[in-house]
Amino acid sequence: MSKVSTTSVSSTISAPSRQREPADSLGSIHHYGWKIFMWIASLKEIESLIYLFIIVWNAISLRKQNHARLSEELADETNSIIRLIKELATLKALSNEREVTIIKTLDDYKNCRLSEKNSLRNTLSDNAWEELESFGLPYDSRIFEKQLNHCYTYHKENLRKMILSRMESFRSIAKQIETKNILEQETEIESTENSKREIIMLNQNNVVDAEWRDNDKNNSIQLVKDIENLNRALNKAIGVKRNVKEIKKEAVAELFNSYNCTTNVNKKQMKLVLDAVLQRHLIKNIWDSADYYFTGVQKNDNSEYYSTGSQKNDNLEAAIRSKTEELINLTSQFENTNLEIDENAQTLPTILRQQNYATLGHRVFSKNHPFVNQLVNYLTKEMNRYRILDSEEKNKKFEDDIITILIQFLRIFYFRLKTQEPTPSVKFYESGTNIDPFYMDGMWEGHYEDYVVEICSFPAIIVESDERAYIKAQVIARPKEEFHEDEESDY
Repeated sequence: MSKVSTTSVSSTISAPSRQREPADSLGSIHHYGWKIFMWIASLKEIESLIYLFIIVWNAISLRKQNHARLSEELADETNSIIRLIKELATLKALSNEREVTIIKTLDDYKNCRLSEKNSLRNTLSDNAWEELESFGLPYDSRIFEKQLNHCYTYHKENLRKMILSRMESFRSIAKQIETKNILEQETEIESTENSKREIIMLNQNNVVDAEWRDNDKNNSIQLVKDIENLNRALNKAIGVKRNVKEIKKEAVAELFNSYNCTTNVNKKQMKLVLDAVLQRHLIKNIWDSADYYFTGVQKNDNSEYYSTGSQKNDNLEAAIRSKTEELINLTSQFENTNLEIDENAQTLPTILRQQNYATLGHRVFSKNHPFVNQLVNYLTKEMNRYRILDSEEKNKKFEDDIITILIQFLRIFYFRLKTQEPTPSVKFYESGTNIDPFYMDGMWEGHYEDYVVEICSFPAIIVESDERAYIKAQVIARPKEEFHEDEESDY
């Protein structure tokens, strides 16, 4: 097939009389170019660039006359990234666990390409695509894959150079942060005596600092990272863009309608919206079941749904949470009715809330907990109402992933958020809500005022009192003015 020049593609697209092409044709793929470009430019996680590096190289054949040169470039570029990863770990921009995982992935890919082990190559490539989808790849990965395959060699080379340059910038930023930390440490040393005196005074008054230390898992920065990781894990587990054998369109249409989505199930972008709707639907089911577990089950000890023969132990988390809230409410009443000015009384409800929920947030629930197992079985059946995965292996992986996701969800949203002061609220935005970029993350062209929410897949976590967002809601937008069927917008 002859290659199509950029000029000819651009002129074809801009022609007024141009007929709409299939979404997977070469000409039509260029409609997605700008959004793909914006997505690549927005990547900020080291892992996302690593997986992008792998899929770019995967679009390059080493079986050519220049085999030796390309093989050498693959080895050199991979080794360069590995060196950068090690430096980032040394600068504490990466944990040891992330460093080991990334380096193993890069080494495995390099070695399987050089030794032509196609089975491992395909496995690593498929995993890279799944990971990139979890980082918000705006369209079906196969569209991007075809687009890469049609690129010239020098286009792919430039894309790899961009990835290496971005990694270099990460290292530069990490070095700047390290320098800044050293300066701050020197300043801190100078004020050590003052700090010691403050600590002594706090201890004498039995006042506990309401802020968490930098190395504590309940520090707001660490909590936000854990929430972002949870969202990514959900994206990856749900993924219908690549791993689905069958989509049950009639059931999906009903699901879309239940969330007031306007997306047509026969359109190409349906999978993008379905990913988001299924994530929202899964979260809703978790929330409904957890709310019943934490509240309704306390009022009905004979519940058949949760009866397992050792009900008291099964409901310990619910009982502890209920008693914790009761104790916090009692201490708050005590504070309000205490006639004497007592700093201990004023801080006691906050201390109880933070310390109790901090402890519970890292210990409650386990993989063999009856509530977790029953809910995972229910969620699996619910997801299968709308799509069928393409292998039993992926079905098993989905169940294993959902167990981990469910435990993290319960710990974060029912316990760890309550360690923050003030306690943030959780907010989903319904379909048709005006886009608010201060509280929402998504992709839209032009002015955000021209768009509304199609579906909100992950909630915003905000402190309303000071208009602060821990994390923005993840949304898919649609134009306020619906286009005619023949002029459908590729949002």
